[in-house]
Amino acid sequence: MILSRHEVRESRRIESRLVAEDPVLARRFDQWGRSRDRVAEAAALAAGRDPAPDAGHPATRLRRLWHEVVRGRTLLP
Repeated sequence: MILSRHEVRESRRIESRLVAEDPVLARRFDQWGRSRDRVAEAAALAAGRDPAPDAGHPATRLRRLWHEVVRGRTLLP
């Protein structure tokens, strides 16, 4: 699903209000964000792209495993 800029801005505004009101929701939103980032990273790797080539982020376990598979060091079941 693709959101318009207005919908994204409104979604962030609502999320920030809910997070400020409830620490449980803050934790859930954080978990959801990390999960979303892992899915995006996996999709980029599967498409043959480096998910964050210039970001300077350390390689994640998923990215390291993917590079081992691509280089033939690890076999897939």
